[in-house]
Amino acid sequence: MDISWKNRLQEYCQKRKISLPTYRIKNQSGPGHMPEFQVEVKVNNQWYVGDESCVTKKEAEHSAAKNAWESLMGRSVYSVETSESSQLSTTVDASEEHLDSVPSDSKIPEFNLMNHLPDEYAYIEQFIDAKVKEHGGRIRKIVPLRTPGQYKFEIAGPYRFCENVQRHHRKNQIYFLVHPMEKTYFQKCHDPECYGFRSVLKNIAEEQKKALIGSSKNHSTDRCSGCKILLTSKNRSECERCDEMFCGKCTRECELCCDAIHCERCFESCFDCHDS
Repeated sequence: MDISWKNRLQEYCQKRKISLPTYRIKNQSGPGHMPEFQVEVKVNNQWYVGDESCVTKKEAEHSAAKNAWESLMGRSVYSVETSESSQLSTTVDASEEHLDSVPSDSKIPEFNLMNHLPDEYAYIEQFIDAKVKEHGGRIRKIVPLRTPGQYKFEIAGPYRFCENVQRHHRKNQIYFLVHPMEKTYFQKCHDPECYGFRSVLKNIAEEQKKALIGSSKNHSTDRCSGCKILLTSKNRSECERCDEMFCGKCTRECELCCDAIHCERCFESCFDCHDS
């Protein structure tokens, strides 16, 4: 059952006899037929900002309510300045303290908020960036956690793939917990139904190797071995004799081999073989 974050936040205020939450739009962007919203909510004279790029105002309000509730319960990554200007300020994420305690690493500086990892770990940030960018996502922000050397990568955009449900969430975003020195990461998400879920710990070096192998295979078969035009799923054919990839125009059916698909080179040699 879905969690109503607005109701939960309202109950929080009622129990403590403080003013009920007040919502307002912080940002609205996108074309008229596909607007995106970001909402902030005021609780006890403090503003809390929701996630960016929500597709409806209602979703944006729930996002703000969720962040406010988790911050008030001591589990938020960030809250918002108490003044009416609503400028962002950061607090430390206490919800991740119990996750994968690792040895302290003095080489990784801890900041309240950062746009990039330290230079020596730029390749790790590039790996995460490439992973989500393939599906239109982007790194929204990087936040150091209380666990020394561990960082939270908040992801924005269409990339919402959650390993718990094995698909992209329709609305709620996912995030990664990354430890650069250990070269490991795992995925969690903001969807209420996946609360408490964390993916298996993954080794970044191994993931990069898999991606490299996959890229190499795709590159070797993305052009016809004969005429060199780009191949698509509709015009791609594999020669059943040499196992190379060709376009439809560079392959023929061999009647002598029960209509097997051959490239021109193998077709000619096939006739020579049968003639001899």
